[in-house]
Amino acid sequence: MDDTDLELLLDDYIFEPDSWDFAVSMGIGIDHETDPVALDDLADAMLVHLEGPELERLTDEAVERIWDAELEGMVRDGIVQLSGQEGWEQGGAAALAEFDRDPPHSEVAREVVRHLAMQLGSADHPVFFCLCCIDEVLGRAEPADRRALGVRVAIVARRNAGVPAAEIQAALAGAARCPPAEQLGTVERRAAIRVRLGRLGAFASKSMPELAVELKALAAERLPDRPEDDDVWQEACVHLLAEVGRPDLN
Repeated sequence: MDDTDLELLLDDYIFEPDSWDFAVSMGIGIDHETDPVALDDLADAMLVHLEGPELERLTDEAVERIWDAELEGMVRDGIVQLSGQEGWEQGGAAALAEFDRDPPHSEVAREVVRHLAMQLGSADHPVFFCLCCIDEVLGRAEPADRRALGVRVAIVARRNAGVPAAEIQAALAGAARCPPAEQLGTVERRAAIRVRLGRLGAFASKSMPELAVELKALAAERLPDRPEDDDVWQEACVHLLAEVGRPDLN
């Protein structure tokens, strides 16, 4: 296809927004204080591109937990606002009619919740961090190198450790006496990191099969007795410390 053919194709293209287009274009953002509890499982599903009945089930559960009058109003206002834009009129009328029949079970509402979950998952890693890329590299990696590649995903799970920023600051201040990773690495926090990796691995079995194998293996390992011997925790903790010590790098 040359440039002329491409231009003709674009000229013939008629934009017909679907429910996902509406959800993304509304600009509804997550509440970092409350949404993680409601969206955690769905966020991981979106992070590894889960599809099919399992995604639908997780969406059902997330909608039930997060839906309230405020979100309902925001979604309806978003549909109405977008419906006034050129090219969105017909799709907006259909979306609004479906929404008004049963707001939380409408397709736009479900896509809004999925988009919120996607935002939550994306906030757990740097912009250019790519799970699909790690899965692809794992497919070519030597057996001896696979585990280290899986350990890199611990960055995604650092939130699950639930370490308060004040405690991280104190650990950094006391680094001369004891390495921060050792100060902060309780059994509960280190276990929570691996639980998250295991869940990601379970959801990624079809979409990222190579990565799924490594993540499930890490989750099944016996937790090392000491944080200094726990490479999964060490990887997560490096990024926890950087978020507080050098926020300009995040």
